[in-house]
Amino acid sequence: MKAFCLALALLLLPCSLQARSRVSRNEAETTARKLVPGGDIVLSSLEQDGNRLVWWLDVSIPGSRNVKAIHIDAYTGAIVSNTLETPEDR
Repeated sequence: MKAFCLALALLLLPCSLQARSRVSRNEAETTARKLVPGGDIVLSSLEQDGNRLVWWLDVSIPGSRNVKAIHIDAYTGAIVSNTLETPEDR
């Protein structure tokens, strides 16, 4: 029974996080694309980071193997961080 409850909780977790987010995935991706013109979203996930709910996005940089790792507050839409990641960083 414990295994069933854990599996159910893991399945419902993303839904409950998205229900608490005021910023949609599409809005977060649009914001990230504005920071990297011509870039494509490589990764997009909603994560609990301490007390903050954050969209974690990796955006490809045109003409480069690097990506911009962009974190956006899922409640306010504010950019929490915007860093460069090389293939070695990933």
